[in-house]
Amino acid sequence: MNTAERIQTISQFFPIKKYLEVGVFNGATFNALNIPYKVAVDPNFRFDYQPLASDSVHFFQETSDAYFSREAKKEQFDLIFLDGLHEFSQTLRDFINALEHSHTQTIFIIDDVFPSDVFSAIPNQEECYYFRKMLTPTSIDGSWHGDVFKTIFAIHDFFPNISYCTVNWGFGNPQTFLFKKPRSNFQPLFNNFGAIEKLTYFDLHKHLEILNLVTEEEAFAILKIQLANA
Repeated sequence: MNTAERIQTISQFFPIKKYLEVGVFNGATFNALNIPYKVAVDPNFRFDYQPLASDSVHFFQETSDAYFSREAKKEQFDLIFLDGLHEFSQTLRDFINALEHSHTQTIFIIDDVFPSDVFSAIPNQEECYYFRKMLTPTSIDGSWHGDVFKTIFAIHDFFPNISYCTVNWGFGNPQTFLFKKPRSNFQPLFNNFGAIEKLTYFDLHKHLEILNLVTEEEAFAILKIQLANA
């Protein structure tokens, strides 16, 4: 499934009435979703968004930092999709700010959490493509995920009231589903933001258990149980 299909599947067992998307790019996900109220945030929309705006569909062409600093605590969303800069610090900040726009049953989805190779894990997109082409000239892989995976490590270590699972098997981008539920087995791994910031692609593979990898079907089942008991 692509992201829009995943979200629409979730909406079949959880009523998503208000949706926030940070990092919209060409609008492929945002515009495909059939949700009553939608908000899009991106510093540079790659499509003509103005004709699509309405009382129930809002576009904010600005950074997520600017949006959150102005809109904090004004709205609560049922599902928040974070797909902005592929950088650890920005993604973590977006998640922390998004918590201010959530309620007890809000579902969060963080995109691009599992880099496909060592090049994909480079935070700088141009460097990712440059080194992949230089060192693996026959590769046709055009993926770039950055170091977003570190965000999940930070949430694991510093947000004990957030539970999550990561979809990485099957079609579509690797994504982490998060929801507000305390983890009974909470135990920090690094307990240090500096150490997490220095993690590499190889460190990720040393500690894959932190991502809590599941299939799409398992992720949906987890969400159903969580939302039913919330």
